[in-house]
Amino acid sequence: MTVTIGINGFGRIGRCVTRIVAANPHSGITISAINDLASTEKMAYGLRRDSIRGAFPGTVAARAEQLVVNDQSIRTFHHDRPERIPWADCGVDVVIEATGRFRAGGPARAHITHGGARKVVISASADDPDAFLIYGSNHDTYDPDRHDVVSPASCGVNALTTMAKVLLDRFGLHSVSTSVFLAVQGWGKVQDSLVGTSREDPRLGRATGESIIPHNYVVGDLVQTALPAIGEMRYSYYCVPTPIGSLAELTGQTDRPVSVEAVNRAMAEAAAGPLRRVLAYDPDPTVSIDVKNNPASCLFDPSGTQTTADGGVRVRGWFDNEWGFSNRLLDLARLVGKESPVRSAQSVSWSIA
Repeated sequence: MTVTIGINGFGRIGRCVTRIVAANPHSGITISAINDLASTEKMAYGLRRDSIRGAFPGTVAARAEQLVVNDQSIRTFHHDRPERIPWADCGVDVVIEATGRFRAGGPARAHITHGGARKVVISASADDPDAFLIYGSNHDTYDPDRHDVVSPASCGVNALTTMAKVLLDRFGLHSVSTSVFLAVQGWGKVQDSLVGTSREDPRLGRATGESIIPHNYVVGDLVQTALPAIGEMRYSYYCVPTPIGSLAELTGQTDRPVSVEAVNRAMAEAAAGPLRRVLAYDPDPTVSIDVKNNPASCLFDPSGTQTTADGGVRVRGWFDNEWGFSNRLLDLARLVGKESPVRSAQSVSWSIA
């Protein structure tokens, strides 16, 4: 079955999603419509030329309110509110809400109640979605009858939850602390600015290329939402001046002492098995740029693993904060876009114990 998606917002995530779909014509996803405030001509230019991803490896043209990508026509709209976008006219099953403006469940639901789509996936840590679904960790809790507006949380949450899932299933895990070092985001500022950001912390208006900026983002709460057995968590979050490539570290206590070798072996087995595509494993010494264009939620770095005699463990993983997250958005679109309930359609166990 092919799932037809619409994209609201043609920024960093919207363009990554489009590139991924264009490069994988047999992925079970088609894009029929994109809404953005920019003109169709500017949308085409933004897809053709990208300072991080490079030139588009195909053809892109603008033609009479259509974006033509590799000879496939995509309708374009330029509405400022979700309720004005006629998704049903384009046969859209699932809307990927990628503007960053409609992060709450209520406004995002207008894509369904007014636009005629069946489901919405918000590309952010949303307020009051029907469910937070972290693909590879708790996406099997999806209920098609109750979950119409879903969120995969954030790229950092996905990276941390993927590593935590392996540790929890194999060794037990509690007393967790996490740190995320996030590459430059679209809402960051080139120069100091006191306005133009929706974030309350004034530090987030500082120049992103000049400083490491603390960010009071509640990443730990969402990891716990996906994996409640972990219990309460502590967390820290920093914006760092790298153009792409981010880092996640997790420290905790296992139920029994484990060795570095056992932890790394568990991660390697998960990456080759039940978490294939979601978790990747690279034994080479890795820096942030090495994760560019990696489709996994987390590229595990075995050189960062530490354990202690009393069951302490620390692990490290890299992630392309745009590319990996965009791949998970498409995984969720395929999941929620199915007409039949997921539990009857496939019997997949994501436990790797």
